[in-house]
Amino acid sequence: MAAMDTLTLAHPVDDKRKASVRTTNISAGTTSDECIDIRGFANFTVVFPAQIGAATAIEVSYDNEAGNFVPLYSPGVSGLAVSLANLAAAFDVPELAGCHYVRFVTTGTRTGVIKIMGKV
Repeated sequence: MAAMDTLTLAHPVDDKRKASVRTTNISAGTTSDECIDIRGFANFTVVFPAQIGAATAIEVSYDNEAGNFVPLYSPGVSGLAVSLANLAAAFDVPELAGCHYVRFVTTGTRTGVIKIMGKV
């Protein structure tokens, strides 16, 4: 399998209290064709645009191979994958702590930009 295009959520160099921000594009009804390297961050906020118009699932992997991504689940919530609602909002996603790579999957009908903020 081939590695996906990988974006890096870089650590802030001037002030460790700042959040790092990375954007990723997501197309209508598809899985993102790029993933984000989130290693080294402990807290995450995802900013989700309303224009996508459907729930967006989060998938994670230990490497950046497209075939190795699996849905992210909440601890203690049996069988319920983490998903972002279909409204413009920012969501804290503590379940991402300890993950290496993340990508987004939508069943929506429009294209949008998702922002992920990592805090050390």
